[in-house]
Amino acid sequence: MLGRYEIDMSQGGVLGEGSSCICRMGRIKETGELVAIKVYKDTDVACLTRHRRFVAVLENLQEPFQQPSDPLLWSSQLENVKPAELFMRLLDYSKDENGQPGYDSADGNLYVITELGQQSLKDYIDQQREERAPPSKETVRSIAHAIILVIAGLHAKGFVHLDVKPENLMVFNGCLKLIDVDGCVEIGTLISPHDHSISFSPAYCAPEWGRFLLRGKKACQFHASPGLDVWSCGCIISELVTLDAIFVSAYTKATKKGFKDQKDIVAFMKWMARLDHVSMPRTVQQFYPELSELIAGSLLVLPASQRKTCAESLGTALFASQKLGHRHANPTQVPALAMIPQATQTSEFAT
Repeated sequence: MLGRYEIDMSQGGVLGEGSSCICRMGRIKETGELVAIKVYKDTDVACLTRHRRFVAVLENLQEPFQQPSDPLLWSSQLENVKPAELFMRLLDYSKDENGQPGYDSADGNLYVITELGQQSLKDYIDQQREERAPPSKETVRSIAHAIILVIAGLHAKGFVHLDVKPENLMVFNGCLKLIDVDGCVEIGTLISPHDHSISFSPAYCAPEWGRFLLRGKKACQFHASPGLDVWSCGCIISELVTLDAIFVSAYTKATKKGFKDQKDIVAFMKWMARLDHVSMPRTVQQFYPELSELIAGSLLVLPASQRKTCAESLGTALFASQKLGHRHANPTQVPALAMIPQATQTSEFAT
C-alpha cells in the first residue's frame, strides 16, 4: 500500500487466521501507531466480494445511529452510545487504480487496516477455563450486556452478521467490539447456500440456519434475519458460565462422539437441525436466575419467530436491575476486560 505500513511477519505477529485471510500486527510508518492488517489469502472473486463488503459495512457502521423503521430493532440505550464504541474502526484499505476498494495497485493483494485490539472474547474464555476461574456474576452480566448492545447496534444499522462467535468479539482497551463484518448482509437479504463469501460456525448457528444449509441444492429461499445472530448471542453468553460451547458439549454427551473430521461436523449440524427443545445446562440455571431467564426466554428460543430481538433483550430483568452505562463513559466497557494489557511494539516488522 505504497509503503505506508510495516507488517510483523513473525509468528508472534499473527493476530488471527481464518479460511480466507490472516490478520497480523502492523505499524503506521509515519506515526509508529500499532494497527491490525488483514491480508486475504487469495485474490479470487469471493475474496474480492468479502473485501468490498467489509469496507462498505465498516464505513456504514461508523455513521451515527438512526432509529430503524422496525421498532423491535431499537433500544433507547443506543441513543447514548457512539458507533465507534461498538464496532471496530476502519483506518485504511487496499484500492484499485480507480481508488475503489479492491486489489492493491502496487502488489495486487487485498488489505484492510483497522485499529488494534488486545484479545478476542474466545481468548478470554480459554484463559478462564485454563485457570479454572469462571467469571463472576458481575463480569458475566457486564459482558452479556456488552454483547447484546453490540449486536443490537448492528441490527439497528440494518445488518445481520451470520457468524457471531467469541472469536468475532474483540476487546479494545476494555471495551467489547464486533469484528469480521465482511460476511454481513442486509436484513432480509436472500441467501444462497452456494455463496462462498458468507461464513458461519456450526457451534453457534441457529437450528433453522443449519436446516437451510443442509438442504444444499434443494434449499428453498432463505432470508437473513436478526434472529440468527440472537441465537448466537445466547450460545456465547451461556459459554461465559460453562466455559464450553454448550451445544457441542450437549452433542458430545448425547452421542458420545467428538469432532475429528468434516463428517462429524455434518453429523452435528444434522443433530442441531433436529433440535426441538433447549435444555439449559444446570450450571447456567444455578448461576444466576435472571441470566437463565434471558437465555431461555429471549435468546435460545424455538421456534425462531418467538425469539426476541437484541434490542428487546436489553430491557430484560438481568439488565434492568443494573445501572449499566452510567458507571462508565462507554457502556460496552467491562472492568474485568480492562485489565487485559495492550499490545506493545515489536522489532519484527518488514515493509
